[in-house]
Amino acid sequence: MLVALSLFAAIAAIGVGLLRSSVDTQDAVQARLQAMSGTNRLRAVMANDLAQAVQRSTRGPAGEAVPAFFGSATGFAFVHAGAAAHDGAPRPSVERVGYALVGGEWRRAVQPMLDGTALSEGDRLVGDVTGVAVRYRGDDGAWSESWTSEPGDRLPRAVEVRLTRTGRAPLTMAFLVAPTMLPPPVPAEIAP
Repeated sequence: MLVALSLFAAIAAIGVGLLRSSVDTQDAVQARLQAMSGTNRLRAVMANDLAQAVQRSTRGPAGEAVPAFFGSATGFAFVHAGAAAHDGAPRPSVERVGYALVGGEWRRAVQPMLDGTALSEGDRLVGDVTGVAVRYRGDDGAWSESWTSEPGDRLPRAVEVRLTRTGRAPLTMAFLVAPTMLPPPVPAEIAP
């Protein structure tokens, strides 16, 4: 009887250990999947915005000219198409959007009315950010830590964002920017 009880206790202890290991593994997998889905959502939002960038300068709250795309080493703002009114209210199909590091958070802010308003406070996309480095690639293929669309509302060809986060590996993302509109071709004259 004691041998049977000892065997039962040993089997129960092994079963509890396996169950605990299974639960711990499931928790770790869930945490990793949640982190990956957050990163994938971040990439999708930024890629969508940058792919729809348009060459349209705006006016700020005081009537000052604001370039179509302005970027620094810690963030950028630009006008993009494809803005939708989710509440059915009438609004333009373009909006100004900005990405920046604010208080340890990588945030996305919008300015639905382009002229005469400022960017909103924005929404948190990534927390625990200790540093950010943004680079912009021009037509000549060179990378720069700042960008202004002057002259002619030019857009960068690509944007690279590197986020340094507490306790995690740095996250480096590269995005293509919408192609610049080319002038219409000049029709060739037909010789008589």
